Amino acid sequence: MKAEPVVQVARNETAAPTNDVAPVPKPAIPRYHYLHPNRGTAGSRAEASKQFERGMAGHKLRHYPEAIQYYERATNLDPTFFEAYYNLGLAAYEDDDMAVSLTAYEHALSLNSDFKDLRYNFALSLLKGGYVLDAADEFQDLAALMPNDSRLHLSLANIYAQKLGDPAQARQHYQKVLSLQPHHPQAAAIRSWLAGNPE
Repeated sequence: MKAEPVVQVARNETAAPTNDVAPVPKPAIPRYHYLHPNRGTAGSRAEASKQFERGMAGHKLRHYPEAIQYYERATNLDPTFFEAYYNLGLAAYEDDDMAVSLTAYEHALSLNSDFKDLRYNFALSLLKGGYVLDAADEFQDLAALMPNDSRLHLSLANIYAQKLGDPAQARQHYQKVLSLQPHHPQAAAIRSWLAGNPE
């Protein structure tokens, strides 16, 4: 299971500055404080698996608080249970609890940092949690590993266009999306944005 991103292409709606209005300072962008957890010590996987299965049952029914509770029990019983941390991150994301989601994903990353979907979902949780710069960094790192993954370039383009006000970077990534997928579901919106934001 993986979190599905909600992707939208921003249109250029920035009004031209006028001389009679003082510019509004941009608020500081919060940064995420990485935990860098250590791999835990293996516990009772058999007992943890029972809790995990209960969590899965609640998760499938979209009973996210229930799923979170059981996944947390599973990780407490066996701190090396990758799947429990991963699913905890997913359920907490769906329940809009980014603190739990990010912590769970960091623990999962300490157990398997090469799992691309985990890293993608971690970046989505950073973005949803308001850690825009950190999300951009994570997406950039993934894009370096998977340069032909259009979802990464679309995520980056949206961040630069909608959150960071950097149309040059946004343009680069929107163009990459179109070069990879000329018939992308959002191709028309991307082309409209590009036309409204010339170099």
